[in-house]
Amino acid sequence: MAIDTIRGIVLKEMPKGETSKQMIVLAKGLGKIWMTAKGARKQKSKLLAGTQMFCYCDFQAYENRGFYTVSQADIIESFYDLRLDVDRLSSAIYAVDFVEHIAVSGMEQDNVLLLLLKTFQMLSKETYSPLLISRIFELKMLQMTGIMPNMTEKCSVCGKKASEYFSVMAGGMVCMEHRGGGRKIASGTKNAMQFVFLQPLANAFQFYVSSQVLKELDKILEEYIQMHMNLRLSTRDFEKRYKQY
Repeated sequence: MAIDTIRGIVLKEMPKGETSKQMIVLAKGLGKIWMTAKGARKQKSKLLAGTQMFCYCDFQAYENRGFYTVSQADIIESFYDLRLDVDRLSSAIYAVDFVEHIAVSGMEQDNVLLLLLKTFQMLSKETYSPLLISRIFELKMLQMTGIMPNMTEKCSVCGKKASEYFSVMAGGMVCMEHRGGGRKIASGTKNAMQFVFLQPLANAFQFYVSSQVLKELDKILEEYIQMHMNLRLSTRDFEKRYKQY
């Protein structure tokens, strides 16, 4: 069988048999795929390091009926530092859990792969809040999947002027007439969301917000993702459990 080089990030690893692993990998050009690494759980295995969660690798693998068997894993970046801080670790786990749930098997999603890499890079820097990085990650994921909220000056319901009220149900900003069930949001929260949507990925993480704005962003995005993506992950709840705004 032909051996291919597959570049990707390990989203999940599971034991298989006594010494092997199965992995879910987000791969460049391929999307979400399943990979098997025989003997990868042995202490002396050459596959042990590169088959762990978060690892970004070039995998040498052969394919059979849509499943891949790894013969070699060359690490590009292990993101080892994420494992040294519980806050950054929990945010990284939430990010891979989110991607694993929404990624479509066998469909190229290189933009999501780049977002995940950028998120890991930012989480590795101690100067940025893990909670803010997670909220920016969520906003970019909503944008990439085409489910982003309307943050313009036009009401999401009727198109009239909207400037202060946000409705999760309506999918964005709403006018005074349609503000029922919505909430008045801080200008800082609105500006932060607009900034993330307007900026390219390279610049989207480079700003700070107040604790109050971060708290409001968290609540809005939690409700929005649950309603419009039908997604509620326990890893998101764990991420917030020990963190302070």
